[in-house]
Amino acid sequence: MKLHCKLALVLLAAAACLLQADLSAGDKKKEDKKDDNPKEVIVNGELTNADLKDKARPTCYCKTYTYKMIEGRNYQIDMTSADFDSYLCLENAAGEQVAADDDSGGFPSARIIYRAPKTGDYTIICTTFSGGSTGKYRLVVKDLDAK
Repeated sequence: MKLHCKLALVLLAAAACLLQADLSAGDKKKEDKKDDNPKEVIVNGELTNADLKDKARPTCYCKTYTYKMIEGRNYQIDMTSADFDSYLCLENAAGEQVAADDDSGGFPSARIIYRAPKTGDYTIICTTFSGGSTGKYRLVVKDLDAK
């Protein structure tokens, strides 16, 4: 009997929480409208020896990110690290490399400035100049034409 009372109290408390949150069973929480192309995206990442190797630079670890670019817009992609010499590659939706950089952001930072010829999902490849390097990095992607 005591167990039933405790269970009833727990259920009552849960129901009160749902009412306070203005949700009831089966309701879906309304999400704020999300901007599909924010002006700036920042990723604080880390390359480790557990990461995949870059297909073009097979001695280097890499992480990849998909970013939608819009035809005719200009983008700046920066990769910085205090742990290694950064190297960036950019591939179009067909998987073809359209840009790569080692030190355009100032040694040891990589920077790609790219005008998208077509709208689509592009792949940003964060890797290193030297094989086997690991450590933390920061990736910043800016839509230079966003308002």
